[in-house]
Amino acid sequence: MSKSWSKPTRYLVLIVALIAVVAVAAAARELFAPLAISALLAYVLNPAVIFFNRTNRLKRPWAVLIVYLSALALIIAAGTILALLAPNQIGNLAVELHTVVQQVALQVEDRLSTPVFVFGYQITLDTLMRNAPSFSAEFVRPDIVIEWLQAASTNLGWILVILVTTYYLLQDWPRLRDWLIGLAPTDYADDSRRLYLEIRDVWQRYLLGQLRLSLMVGFLTGLLMTAVGLPGAIAFGILAAIFDVILTIGPAFVMIAAAIVAYFAGSSFLPISPLWFTLLVLGLFSLVQAVENVWLRPRVMGQSLKMHPGVVFVAIIASLSLAGILAALIIVPVLGSTAVIGRYLYAKIVDIPPWVEPPVPTAQGTEKPV
Repeated sequence: MSKSWSKPTRYLVLIVALIAVVAVAAAARELFAPLAISALLAYVLNPAVIFFNRTNRLKRPWAVLIVYLSALALIIAAGTILALLAPNQIGNLAVELHTVVQQVALQVEDRLSTPVFVFGYQITLDTLMRNAPSFSAEFVRPDIVIEWLQAASTNLGWILVILVTTYYLLQDWPRLRDWLIGLAPTDYADDSRRLYLEIRDVWQRYLLGQLRLSLMVGFLTGLLMTAVGLPGAIAFGILAAIFDVILTIGPAFVMIAAAIVAYFAGSSFLPISPLWFTLLVLGLFSLVQAVENVWLRPRVMGQSLKMHPGVVFVAIIASLSLAGILAALIIVPVLGSTAVIGRYLYAKIVDIPPWVEPPVPTAQGTEKPV
């Protein structure tokens, strides 16, 4: 029979283990955002897996494979369509821009030889133009090109991590969930299960809030684009709703596509030039994004997760500035999950009941996670 450890030994081993966990987490902190994105994707796709598993009586591995490959095929198909359509549109836009640039150049050429005085110093613009190639050469140095290539390869690596992790989370989530809940001591099994249910509820409310927000943005975008006569206004509203999930990049993509259509097709009824109509469309898209980011998103997410709108706004902006888009995508539900755990720990520290209402029992009298 194995000899039991003394209480000081157990505390010492626990402290050393916690320090090791914190050190490993600090070293692998860049993995947190991709893993959280993978968990979110797996969570979104899991209902479809359950549907195939129960309706068609497919075993979970086959249901996961069908749903995962279908989602991947949709993403690849959408990217392929955009890649096929983009060159023609970009080529036409380049021709039009070249014409515009030539017209502007004729007006600017006469001004280049006119000296400009800055703080008493005379600067000739044509001299700056002649030196422009040497300035631009600074941005294509070999070291900068290598940095760009390294950044691109790193991003591709993170995408691969997200795709592979999403698949394995879908495949093994029931076992992983039961294993995580089973790590708790026997006396805290009910608390562990309850914490899981509350954290799951946080993510469900986050997804519902994001759905509400996307529908609002899509409706507002489609309405404004229809009001100014943009061809395909309803389609751009739908795209705005879909790509609203991808902060900054998604709305920018839809805005650029709308600007291209506005410049080449013009308005259906407004008697203005293509250039001014394009500026009008860009302005309306920017207005929608400003309203969403400053007012709609903080309030919708705050109501969904029972958080103050100011906390939501600051968290998203700080995540975008400090950690990028991946962190900003999941910072709100992560804060909500942290609040759930923090409330539980506080209740245990001050020795008060962690939950006001009792857990919802199943037919057997125990909680059952889905």
